Amino acid sequence: MKADNNCLFCDFVSGKWKKHKNEFAFEKLYETELTLSFLSIDFPSPKRVHVLVIPKKHFVNLQDCPKKVLHELIEHVVLVSKALRLENDGTNILLNDGRGAEQTVMHTHFHLVPRNKRDGIEIELWKRVNISQKTYSNLNKKVKKLIKNAKKTK
Repeated sequence: MKADNNCLFCDFVSGKWKKHKNEFAFEKLYETELTLSFLSIDFPSPKRVHVLVIPKKHFVNLQDCPKKVLHELIEHVVLVSKALRLENDGTNILLNDGRGAEQTVMHTHFHLVPRNKRDGIEIELWKRVNISQKTYSNLNKKVKKLIKNAKKTK
């Protein structure tokens, strides 16, 4: 896929935009042939970074990415996570894939947020609900069927 003329991330990749909307300079953290990482301007706290890892070409959803891009994208995410864990206890790795998942920039991207116990960052905000064994079993069967159907639509 080629660049999207209305995509902020494509504008960063092409060099069209050299600054974030808040006037902070756009700087590459690391790049490969097919991927790029940089700091987001949305910070969970003053001492916590928020890194974005993107494919250089425009793909709206993860399923749109070719295997070679996916492979390099995941390796890039692993490297950045490993780097962040040099000074932190863990890393949240998030992907909002589609508008229903609150994806706001329609260019595939992973969010990486370094974490430590009791850091006050609340990423998982839903409350767990109790379900019956029968409901669990039915949900399991349903998702298996969905996966089987998805494999047919490659």
